[in-house]
Amino acid sequence: MENNNYIEHGNERIPAREEILDIIGRHEEKYTVGRELFDEKGLYLLEIKVEGKETTETTEYQYMRKGIFSNHNESLETTIHVVYFENGIPVGGHDIANYNSETGEWRDAE
Repeated sequence: MENNNYIEHGNERIPAREEILDIIGRHEEKYTVGRELFDEKGLYLLEIKVEGKETTETTEYQYMRKGIFSNHNESLETTIHVVYFENGIPVGGHDIANYNSETGEWRDAE
């Protein structure tokens, strides 16, 4: 069953792509959708790229669903993480939101 916020897969609730993009949209207005990976339950990896004001700056947002997936992708929780790059080298980052797959609700990361 799918609604505006999540897709139900058994007892697990999985966030819909649009919901993930809405959360990232609270932080960035202009972005480019990069890699999107799916399995039988739906979207498990979504990468968003934002070019900085300086040509050497890039910000990437990454949604990752809880689980173990192909290509060595693995996450202990469903989260949206931001990473800051300068000259192609990561210089910082943090979680911006974490998802509770039982309730279908996001909470801002601390």
